[in-house]
Amino acid sequence: MQAMLPQHTLSRLAGLLVECKQPIVKKLLMKLFLNCYDVNLSEAESTDLNTYESFQSLFTRKLRPEARPIAIGDTVLVSPVDGTISEMGDIKGQHLLQVKGCYYDLADLLALKPHQDNPFDSGHFMTIYLAPKDYHRVHMPCEGVLQQTVYVPGRLFSVNERSVARIPRLFARNERLICYFDSPAGPFAVIFVAAMLVAGIHTSFAGRIVPNSAKEKQIADYGNLPFAKGAELGYFCYGSTVILLFPKQQAQFLPSLASGQSLRMGQAIGAIGSGAYSIIN
Repeated sequence: MQAMLPQHTLSRLAGLLVECKQPIVKKLLMKLFLNCYDVNLSEAESTDLNTYESFQSLFTRKLRPEARPIAIGDTVLVSPVDGTISEMGDIKGQHLLQVKGCYYDLADLLALKPHQDNPFDSGHFMTIYLAPKDYHRVHMPCEGVLQQTVYVPGRLFSVNERSVARIPRLFARNERLICYFDSPAGPFAVIFVAAMLVAGIHTSFAGRIVPNSAKEKQIADYGNLPFAKGAELGYFCYGSTVILLFPKQQAQFLPSLASGQSLRMGQAIGAIGSGAYSIIN
């Protein structure tokens, strides 16, 4: 059914609706949202709904700094978002686990040409799903410098649990923004995956990326744009997914973590660097 829907048109219309500043419309959307989802508004910079000019500004609300402390340690990896671990672990050569028994190709996810070099072969990944109730800003999992982004056009299938379990290669088919970083502990990538009704992906360094009318992938070079651990990268205008990629033996996740587990931005999820395994173990 999702494949038959005008995914991009519906998502763009949703964008117009959530950005509407008419008091009646925005207040109705806010009321429905807060009634339907368990949103902890007490963590937000502003708890007064009248200070939000649209539903989108409420949905993409900032939190008080003390609401999300960042785990200390130069090599300590932290969760970039509030969300739920969909899957995580080792990349089996070129294959990432989407859901139990279902894999997709790393080269497809990164929109690489055949035989193009890929530092993440046989590396490590974590896929985190952001539900509508979650805080929707994306932050740095560790210190790094942004070298390049790749915008990849695609579909807008829903990324909820039911869709992920039933739609093959979903993350490699959806519209996405791939951010490549380098760090003192090694390279890594943060991928924003768009989805049905995601009205936009905004970045702190280039503004709005999605919606995008491009039919081909777009590459932007940033040299070495520095970001501290926990610094904001951008935000989604509705629930979606973030994927983290690390090279082989350059990262290790905490053994206490597992699929289905909830995360909060800033909490420790592992370590990065050649000594990651010894640090965790």
